[in-house]
Amino acid sequence: MNTSKNKITGISLVLLVGFILAQTLVGWRWLNNNADYTTSLQSSLLQSSAALVSKTETLMKTVIGCEKAQCVPSSPLLGLPISELRQQIADFEHLASIEKSKVSLVGNMVHPQLQVSIDKYLAKGDITTFQQSLLNSYVALQASHQNLINIVEADYYNAQQQLFYQALLIFALSTSMAIVLVFMQTSRRKQVNKRNTHTHHDIEQLATQLENIDAKGIQARLNNLETTPTERRIYANLLSMYQDVEFQKRNADLYRQLYALIGYEIRGMTNTIQGGVRLMAQDAGENGAVMARDITLATNTLSDLADNYNRLISGGNKSQTGKVSFLPFMSELIVHLTAKTQQSQRTLECYLDDNLPEVIEGNSTSLFWVLFLQLSNAISAQNEKHILLRIRTEAAEDVEQTRLIFEILFLPTDNVDLASIQDTSWDPVEEKSGINDEWSKAILTKVSRFKSLWFQAPKTHHNDLPVQPFQQLHIAIDITPKSFYRVERSLENKHIMICTDSPLQIDIMSRILIQYGATVEVIRTANDIFQSLPVIGNYDAIIITDTLKGIQLKSFCKTLHSRLKKSAKTKLFLAASESSTVQDTHAYVDRVFYTPLIPYEFIPNLSDALKETEESNTQTQSTFLIVEDDRVQQFLLKKLLSKQGYDSHTVSDGAQAVEYMKDHGADIVFMDCIMPGMGGLEATKLIRQREQERDINQPATIIGATALTSATEHKSCIEAGMDYVISKPYKSDEIIKVIKKYMAIKKIC
Repeated sequence: MNTSKNKITGISLVLLVGFILAQTLVGWRWLNNNADYTTSLQSSLLQSSAALVSKTETLMKTVIGCEKAQCVPSSPLLGLPISELRQQIADFEHLASIEKSKVSLVGNMVHPQLQVSIDKYLAKGDITTFQQSLLNSYVALQASHQNLINIVEADYYNAQQQLFYQALLIFALSTSMAIVLVFMQTSRRKQVNKRNTHTHHDIEQLATQLENIDAKGIQARLNNLETTPTERRIYANLLSMYQDVEFQKRNADLYRQLYALIGYEIRGMTNTIQGGVRLMAQDAGENGAVMARDITLATNTLSDLADNYNRLISGGNKSQTGKVSFLPFMSELIVHLTAKTQQSQRTLECYLDDNLPEVIEGNSTSLFWVLFLQLSNAISAQNEKHILLRIRTEAAEDVEQTRLIFEILFLPTDNVDLASIQDTSWDPVEEKSGINDEWSKAILTKVSRFKSLWFQAPKTHHNDLPVQPFQQLHIAIDITPKSFYRVERSLENKHIMICTDSPLQIDIMSRILIQYGATVEVIRTANDIFQSLPVIGNYDAIIITDTLKGIQLKSFCKTLHSRLKKSAKTKLFLAASESSTVQDTHAYVDRVFYTPLIPYEFIPNLSDALKETEESNTQTQSTFLIVEDDRVQQFLLKKLLSKQGYDSHTVSDGAQAVEYMKDHGADIVFMDCIMPGMGGLEATKLIRQREQERDINQPATIIGATALTSATEHKSCIEAGMDYVISKPYKSDEIIKVIKKYMAIKKIC
């Protein structure tokens, strides 16, 4: 019986070896068929078809994206792609004539139509028709290319199916033999299964117990004397993991509460600072208006950061994606970066592309913090004095998206222009920013692409002296735009003179002004301006910067201001990078613009400034409202304003003041704090509430008047929304002082 069993086993093994060899042969043929399939996919015909589709797509994109002046048949931009496409069509038709078994050109009108489209465009130059023809041909070529692939795949699948049936037959025979062998091993397996059944039952029981167990349940199982040693080890490890998770969770909650508390404390401090500045500004001189503005901007920046911080801590990066007004968002980011560069006594210039989105889809909080931390860390890692931030767009891989490019360049000198920077060859260098791309992607969640790279330009020479190589951080983000900002030529027919000795500033300011329609002339020295005085009336405005070297800016502005009085048309503007220069010069210029200049904010302000008349006319055009229940005080204040050349309207209580502001409005309101009926504090609150509801850009200046002199009274007036508080009876010098302060603030942008 043992001998018969050994024979059967030997025969089974021989047959099994035969089946294995047969299956191996089928597998070898299977692999060869795969190799043939790969070779077919890489055949010259398919490669030529793919290249034809690619060349057509390249020409189509070039035609669609070319500028009007470049979309002519003779343009070098279109000449090379058209030539390459013609050659590719000829190559494909040659290969197709050789491999007629896979493709036939009989009745195929795609290639002739494409040739005809090219010939018509070269003959007539109709770019619109050419674009449509290319698009139709591109779709047809893609379909033709896919058909070729389908033919190759069909041959491959037929061969694979035959091999599959052969392998199935071999498998059926080998299975029969395997059944015999399995039967021989049945008794042994039964013995093994008996031993495993008990272990499996224990595991199933343990899994059932763990499904709904918590920390208390685990502890109870550990205290149970019936728990086996193996179960005890499992429960002990599980309890340790529970405790670690709970500890981390408590710490996370604690940190979140702490961070939120810090954010709210920062916001509370900024409110206190702002209120204190408004109180102190009452007794400051005219320069106090500039100082108050500077401090207020700083506290607003800190307050905005605190708000942004609180939103992020409260789960802002997890909130749903919404619409983001991109340009105000960029303005806020640039303000914060400017503050950071000023702390290290460096200068920041910005150049924004003219094709930026106006509204994008995203989360403003997470996007702000990612960009702010990336750019801020980059600024901290470099020591160069001059920094340039360029923001532009380019095509993304997804046609529905746009790629935003943020390039922050660190320049050892500002004696460069944008064109030379654009032509610079850049070499990649190792990462220097402390925030990596994986962290940024995790914060931005739905952004499909975020990539940051450092580049370095080679060492150059300036004035025969070597200049250290400058570096840039390049950040690319793919976003979904909802609309794009449209540049309106609002400065058409305006002739503007720029006076600065920085080539970088000259280039940026000139491009912005020319882009909006202005004619620009550049003056690099103060003497050149004075030499141009005989024809200065031809200019609508002169813009000088506070970076001019070799002059006393205050004296220069004062002298130029007096010379320009003869020309009622020409305005004098200052582009300031520091508030200290504004304090010295604002009295001698018509308007101050803070750098870096952001076009969508700078151009409207510049247009408004060019439309204004001389300061004296501006003052007479300002409207005044006197809110006073005492007829004598009404008369005295109206008389004081009349002597200064101002007309005013009077009302007798707060309710009348609120109605007058609704119907007419006023630039300056003298508000008596204590009156019968509605008092000045309640009226001021209602006026401020209406201004906020209607989102008025230039709210009225409300000057509180009170016979009380206590700090509590003044504080109540300021908290109600008043800008200044003066004492009664009215004094001429005090009235003139607050009006001048109002005019000074109005001039500063």
